[in-house]
Amino acid sequence: MPGRAARWPLVAAALLLAVVSAWYYLMGTPQYSAYRFAAALRDRDAVGAERFVDIHRVAQSASDVIVVDYLTREPKAAQALEALGQGGARATAARALEPLVAARVRAEIKRMADRGGPGSSGLMLPAGFVTALWEPQVVRDGADVWLSYRDRSGGQTRLRASQQPDRSWMITEFDREWVRRHLRDAPVRDAPAG
Repeated sequence: MPGRAARWPLVAAALLLAVVSAWYYLMGTPQYSAYRFAAALRDRDAVGAERFVDIHRVAQSASDVIVVDYLTREPKAAQALEALGQGGARATAARALEPLVAARVRAEIKRMADRGGPGSSGLMLPAGFVTALWEPQVVRDGADVWLSYRDRSGGQTRLRASQQPDRSWMITEFDREWVRRHLRDAPVRDAPAG
């Protein structure tokens, strides 16, 4: 049966091509990047986790939310900043706040990585590669996506992610409502003893 034996290399090549194509596709999904981010946290690798977070853009977006909320509640502060003539009060305050927020984002990533271990990441992505690929809901928003999942407290967490040239996805923004809720509910850390 020489004809049958000659088909095996063709079938094997087709199967190999299908597996490689599926793997190539999978590695470019936002879920795979979320899985790798959570795996880095679980493995206590803060540097590895930071590769999946655009700290500058996250800090920029969160600073804007913080400043808008503050200036809305405190119109006199907005008037005082405008009187300084440094451009828009909102932009000036957000630029000033951004380095502090970036430091906080880095500290939070490090804190989550320091906790490490299975099921300990702040993302609370389920353990297991297959589950991590289906658990987060993905909604396209132009070239970006919003990843949504339930956190430990049962609340909804949404993250904006942008695809990078290497096909991985990087977190670029937290949902504005999540930032507000986090600021409101977060315990005060590193408060001076008094």
